[in-house]
Amino acid sequence: MIEIITIGDELTSGRTADTNAAMIARELHAAGFSVQRITTVGDACGDISAVLRTCLPVTRFVIVTGGLGPTEDDRTAAAAAAAFNDTLALHPEALAMLREKLERRGRTMNAPQQKQAMLPSTCTLIANPVGTACGFIMRHENRHYLFLPGVPAEARAMTEFVTGYINEHAGRRHAIMSITLRVFGLWESAIQEVLNYAPALPGDVCLGFYPHFPEVALRLTGHGPDEAAVRDRLEQARRVIAEYLGGYIYAEGDISLMECIGKLLIDSGSTVAVAESCTGGLLSHLITGVPGSSVWFERGLVVYSNAAKTQLAGVGESLLTQHGAVSAPVAQALAQGIRKRSASTWGIGITGIAGPGGGAPEKPVGTVFFALDGPEGCRVQQRRFTGTRDQIKMLSAFTALDLLRRTLLGLPAEVQ
Repeated sequence: MIEIITIGDELTSGRTADTNAAMIARELHAAGFSVQRITTVGDACGDISAVLRTCLPVTRFVIVTGGLGPTEDDRTAAAAAAAFNDTLALHPEALAMLREKLERRGRTMNAPQQKQAMLPSTCTLIANPVGTACGFIMRHENRHYLFLPGVPAEARAMTEFVTGYINEHAGRRHAIMSITLRVFGLWESAIQEVLNYAPALPGDVCLGFYPHFPEVALRLTGHGPDEAAVRDRLEQARRVIAEYLGGYIYAEGDISLMECIGKLLIDSGSTVAVAESCTGGLLSHLITGVPGSSVWFERGLVVYSNAAKTQLAGVGESLLTQHGAVSAPVAQALAQGIRKRSASTWGIGITGIAGPGGGAPEKPVGTVFFALDGPEGCRVQQRRFTGTRDQIKMLSAFTALDLLRRTLLGLPAEVQ
């Protein structure tokens, strides 16, 4: 019923990963549609035209991304016109939209940019909420061809229109609703293993996994003719997932773990300060990426050397000598020291080995200690991560935040 065609020499050469096809297919699957075929073709006009003309017999909708920009190798509009016996023409509405967007950016239109408004004469526009190149729709032999820009952010912004268009023109006319649950502490395979023991979800509710390191978004999507019934089945599915994943779900909707922490701290009138070693300021960076975090984030120290741990966070030299910088006692001293010196409600300490060097048999690369000091004492965790240096640092920062979240909610501190 649906095909996806992605266009670009950068894709066929392997220089760029084809993220658009995967993203569009996921969104269509979540909306209850299936994709029969995905094709990638280079920038040659004749090749694009040939692919457009050779769809599967059952295909009714073809989604095409790429080749709508201002440069010489952007040839999709011309290829579409050639494939369907049309001609290119300057599209007044597309030209007006292009001019308005450029003016808002303080730029004037030049000839290459105007090329983006040269479209097949019989097409219908698809507005681009992000970039300058409009998408467009063509009909040929009972098929609907939807052309989108290849820039991933632009294609993503226009995919909601695509799913709505297909929903309407497929004759389904169903309500489509979704719920997103955000999970940290379990990978996709572990989530699936847990959910294998859960009752089956309602048959018309689809569960999609959307990993974005180091967390996973679970999207529940339902569709049907009765909006109220769809909403009820989605809520039933949400309750099942929440019961089995429990505290691994940190939020619902479009909210980050850092924003979740901020809301919990604001609601409780609390503040936090951090002393981090192996994460090198990453935890503070993630926190301060949240607008308004100055209300609940008091300060962050990067205490990379032993001298910094002693001078800035008050870690005793004897602890460092006896246990080593990467140890539970030092993590605890970091958390207690930063909490005391900042007069914050909570203090977080992190120390570990991010690699790729520096490990030892008793403390291999990926060994990280976390401590959270607060009104009821200090909780300490040891974790052993695998991955690259950047991945270990990111996992460490998120784990520290999750320890704080779990403590604020009264959940078990250990991630099982």
